[in-house]
Amino acid sequence: MRKYESMLLVSPALPEDKANEINQQIVDFINKNGGEVSNSDEWGKQKLAYEIQKQTDAYYFVNYFEFDPQNIDKLETQYRFNENIIRYNILTKN
Repeated sequence: MRKYESMLLVSPALPEDKANEINQQIVDFINKNGGEVSNSDEWGKQKLAYEIQKQTDAYYFVNYFEFDPQNIDKLETQYRFNENIIRYNILTKN
């Protein structure tokens, strides 16, 4: 198991409860695949530093978790196939 930090930006076109639901789906995916989420921070709707997919705002979420490095590709697939996630990153923590 390795420690990770992941930020995802969710489309501002969604209502806030739907954006929270998308983040919860990611948290559930991590937990169901042998990971453990230690903290999930919701930053709310924030202005983007630059336009992404013609959007100037997004809902920000940061998740801190432990996960098997072999399953990171599966997590990235979850991010990529969700059309409401406009940007994401996954960082390893020391």
